[in-house]
Amino acid sequence: MKIFISVDMEGIWGLVSSSHVSHDSSEYNRTRRLMTQEANWAIEEAFNNGATEVVVNDSHSNMDNLLIEELDPRAQLISGGPKPLSMMEGIDDTFDGVIFVGYHTRAGTINGVFNHTYSGKSIANVTINGKRMGECGINAGVAGYFGVPILAISGDDLLAAQAKEEIGDLETIIVKKAISRYSAHNFSKETVRDLYRTRLAEAIRNRDKKPVLKYEGKISMDIEFNREVMAECAMLLPEAVRIDEKTIRIESEDYIKIFMMFRAALNLGGSIS
Repeated sequence: MKIFISVDMEGIWGLVSSSHVSHDSSEYNRTRRLMTQEANWAIEEAFNNGATEVVVNDSHSNMDNLLIEELDPRAQLISGGPKPLSMMEGIDDTFDGVIFVGYHTRAGTINGVFNHTYSGKSIANVTINGKRMGECGINAGVAGYFGVPILAISGDDLLAAQAKEEIGDLETIIVKKAISRYSAHNFSKETVRDLYRTRLAEAIRNRDKKPVLKYEGKISMDIEFNREVMAECAMLLPEAVRIDEKTIRIESEDYIKIFMMFRAALNLGGSIS
């Protein structure tokens, strides 16, 4: 059994401040260890419940945060960037399930810790076929393209609720309760560690019942930017259609093409300071 783990940083236990997730901060090396620790909990439980291979993708910022020398030596690590599939680099149809670790709420979520969707600088909202999606929903579509279910997700309580809304009945590991963008009630380390044990055992045991987010027919993605000029720049993408001042639309029957166009639009729109 092969398990794919995508590890972001903002939803990691104990992380609440912008200084915790920035490469330029004196706190960064400490919080990298917390990120690696939580990834290890997921890796350990995957192997404890029958996994024979675990691939971990570092999915935060420059994607070079996890400390490979402190990572469970049984796991493989994909790090650095850019990567064609970004937060889902390495996924294919040989995997039996996906675990999202350290994820956060989508842009615009009231009181969501570190809420944003791929780029807080440029993205205000993303919808797929009219449904609002954050990073977990967008990335679940990549897994679904290959027919791989999303087994579980960890992060704050608001993220857990959104993940069920965007993806379906996956297991949730709530490591902290959101208070504001830069504040959270962190549960005890013992509690969080136990949640990883129980929820991942449940998720892997019932993996055949976990959601596969697969799209059929034409897929439409609307990307609303924070500024009009960002949408203008994103219109350099040949397939894009302008919907309003700040929003473009891209369409395809191929979700991976949609995902690639989304990333291209993000880079074009984000090129304006």
